Amino acid sequence: MDLSKLGRTEQVLSAAGILLFIFSFLPSWFEVSIVSFSADAWSWPSGFNDWFPILLLFVYGIVLALPAFGVAVNVPTLASAVNRAFIGLVLSAFAVLLFAIQGLTYPSAGSYGGPSWGYFGALVIALAAGVQSYLGFTQQGGTFAQIGEGFKARTQAAAPAPPVQQPEDPQPPVPPAAP
Repeated sequence: MDLSKLGRTEQVLSAAGILLFIFSFLPSWFEVSIVSFSADAWSWPSGFNDWFPILLLFVYGIVLALPAFGVAVNVPTLASAVNRAFIGLVLSAFAVLLFAIQGLTYPSAGSYGGPSWGYFGALVIALAAGVQSYLGFTQQGGTFAQIGEGFKARTQAAAPAPPVQQPEDPQPPVPPAAP
């Protein structure tokens, strides 16, 4: 394994994906405490908003880590460091959004239940991945104006060309002769 083949952003995103995956199996994701009874739950049965962002960042982290293991990734979108950082930023922001929605909608047992330290640890890891992605994106010269221009250029290139009008004949058609 040669980590010199990965940039700082790729290293952080790969580590974040692996850490999130490990955190998802810890029993302290959701906690309920009532009098002398306490119970914990892990993330996988908690809902889509818990397990989907974890798998999303885990898979992206693995894809980014493959060059360190000598596996070539021939995906044109991932060819530049700016694109890799921007994709990491979007995925991290999406993960934080889903975690926030899940955290706000956890079923509560009155004032005795709610997210536990595993949930908050995952939220901090996703936020750190997003911050590093943003820093890597701007360090490579990326700006949000470039992203908007890129989308605009793609949509204009994909738009169909206007129909070509045929020139009209200057003489009207001659009606057929009567028999």
